[in-house]
Amino acid sequence: MKSALFVYRILPLCVISRIFGFFTRIPLPRLLLYPVISWFSKKYGVNSEEYEEPQGGFRTFNSFFTRKLKIGVRQVDHSPQVVISPVDARIDQFGHIESSTLIQAKGIDYSLEGLIPSERYCHFIDGDFITLYLSPSDYHRIHSPVDGIIEGFLHVPGRLFTVQESLVRTMPRLFELNERITTFIRSAGGMVAVCKVGATNVGRISLSYENIFANKMFRSKKERIYSEQEKKQVFRGQEIGVFNLGSTVIVLFEKGLIQFADCVLGKKVKMGEKIGRYRK
Repeated sequence: MKSALFVYRILPLCVISRIFGFFTRIPLPRLLLYPVISWFSKKYGVNSEEYEEPQGGFRTFNSFFTRKLKIGVRQVDHSPQVVISPVDARIDQFGHIESSTLIQAKGIDYSLEGLIPSERYCHFIDGDFITLYLSPSDYHRIHSPVDGIIEGFLHVPGRLFTVQESLVRTMPRLFELNERITTFIRSAGGMVAVCKVGATNVGRISLSYENIFANKMFRSKKERIYSEQEKKQVFRGQEIGVFNLGSTVIVLFEKGLIQFADCVLGKKVKMGEKIGRYRK
């Protein structure tokens, strides 16, 4: 495993991911593209009955991968006290943030300030978190887990290590090292942060409410906190971002905000399903 970690560290993963992403966005004739989509769907178990195919069909593999769902396929729980899953994913970790320490895997921790290198990390000291892993077969659009106001975002450039379970359990501070974009939402129960973490071949993370993309050729850390006039209202289940391949979402909750419900490690959840309730 040490040799594998060494290889991951020396490989130019950002460049590889950028090249891979370029090829997935090249328009292809249906005769070439649809056999690839069919192979991928069978290999990973993609449910073709759920997604919406654009008029004229998919033109690129990336347009298939970032596909939208048909209306009504996901039922969002709109109960006033409910917090929903922002994605289709597997629950990898959840629990309490001990001061400013989060659990990455058994025996491996990482820091809140490392994940969110901003003064806003203080909102989540002694709070709670949930880590959600998206597999290649999952729907890859990210939605708001709560009703609230988007107060800003933080883009942190970084590496693009794979977030497969084998590496997550062996590489310390993995989520601090990878490129990520965090959305800050003020809900009725307090602050919520939705941290979208990139991975190998997932260099392109985009926001649905800002013209921001991860893994550009030239990029630097960017934090933007909106003025009162710029703040954007968001509703539970409303789209806030897009992954271009499987990766990880870490949702942070202010101290005393959430009581997790029906969360089990390894359980698959769908976007819109309840993962907890407001304590207040």
